[in-house]
Amino acid sequence: MGDIDRLRAFLAIHRSGSVTEAAKDLHMSQPAVTQQLRALEAVTGRRLFRRLPRGVEPTPAGRELAEQVGTHLDAVEEAWGQWLGTIDPETNPLAGATVFLGGPSEFIASRVLPALAPLLGSQVRLRVRVGDDATIVAALRARELDLAVLTMQIDVRGIDTERLAREEFVLVAAPDVAAELGGVRPGKRGARQLEHLPLLAYAEELPLVRQYWEEVFDSTPNELAAVVTDSLPALAMLAERGLGITVLPRHVCEDALASHRLVQLVQPKTPPASDLYLAWRAGTRRTPAVAAAYTRIHDVVGGAARR
Repeated sequence: MGDIDRLRAFLAIHRSGSVTEAAKDLHMSQPAVTQQLRALEAVTGRRLFRRLPRGVEPTPAGRELAEQVGTHLDAVEEAWGQWLGTIDPETNPLAGATVFLGGPSEFIASRVLPALAPLLGSQVRLRVRVGDDATIVAALRARELDLAVLTMQIDVRGIDTERLAREEFVLVAAPDVAAELGGVRPGKRGARQLEHLPLLAYAEELPLVRQYWEEVFDSTPNELAAVVTDSLPALAMLAERGLGITVLPRHVCEDALASHRLVQLVQPKTPPASDLYLAWRAGTRRTPAVAAAYTRIHDVVGGAARR
């Protein structure tokens, strides 16, 4: 296992840009990580990093080595962690482990936590933090989270991301409101049909409403929304009570649509949508509990989106 340990230390340094940060990620002392790096450089006969005023940067040889071995070592460690999770519960390392998770509250509640429910039977503990991307990314960088769902892709050293799902946005209203409209078509004419109705919007910048109006109605919305809130469930509740129209991610209102408490007002050929991303600190997926949580989110949440 000596070469693997050296490569693990090398990748941690490469991904974090710092021997000190790598030592924290690996739960090792800084001298021990430095020793592993020196041993690997002795084996390869190459200098792998250059010192900077703050941290290190890879040499061409270091970049080449990281490209050659990074994904393979990650795959081996993830497979090892998953296999450990299948052995006898009495020695199962999942038991008592804690996974720290973050992301948008509604998506975490409606999609991610149900996907992770089987892990609770393996005695895995979940600790969930909700917030916007800036809050969640800061928590990832501070090592306060293992996995996170983000609404945009990021390029932050030491954090890996992959596309997880694509959430569709729908324009909805109560059945009585929809009946009075008598059908709404895409295009500017459809936007004019809605001008007299109270607008219920998410966030002061109206990001969901603005995207929907631009893509479906080729228009801009009335910026004087009747209600603005950061709570998507609150918008759904207000719309159900006939207090206005709103744009929501489908996962927030699909139960209300299925039970006819809300009605989708427009059926665009290409619904407005945005991507969601799964993010994690580089190297954390080698731990059995985090590997198991990642696999559940990737397969169940991401798999549903790909079908």
